[in-house]
Amino acid sequence: MKFKVWILALAATGLMLTQTGCAVLLVGAAVGIGAGAVAYTKGDLETLEPVSYESAWTAVEETAKEMGFPITKRDKKPLEGTLLAKSHYGEVTFTVENKGEKLSFISIRVGTFGDEPFSRQIFEKLKGKLK
Repeated sequence: MKFKVWILALAATGLMLTQTGCAVLLVGAAVGIGAGAVAYTKGDLETLEPVSYESAWTAVEETAKEMGFPITKRDKKPLEGTLLAKSHYGEVTFTVENKGEKLSFISIRVGTFGDEPFSRQIFEKLKGKLK
């Protein structure tokens, strides 16, 4: 009987060690995304940029205009805003969030399910305007 308890305890310990390692890696990956890093997840291209909210919002508007996207909706609030525009790939949704005095979160989504290559093309135009 003691042997079975010992085996069960050993198996439980092994399971805890392997699962804890994955959690630590996931937390480390999440923390590793810092200012200036770009990630494409679940259809959104997301970045945290070391610029003010106002600068980020202006850059988004200028990028949409420069790329010839008709702007269909502007919803700018003090701490976050959404800009919708039309492109030949579908609706482009820009989201800008104030994360601090000189830190802004920017998200770009193209269409319903996202389009990574086109989102990255838009971001390349956008990042030159971030100051």
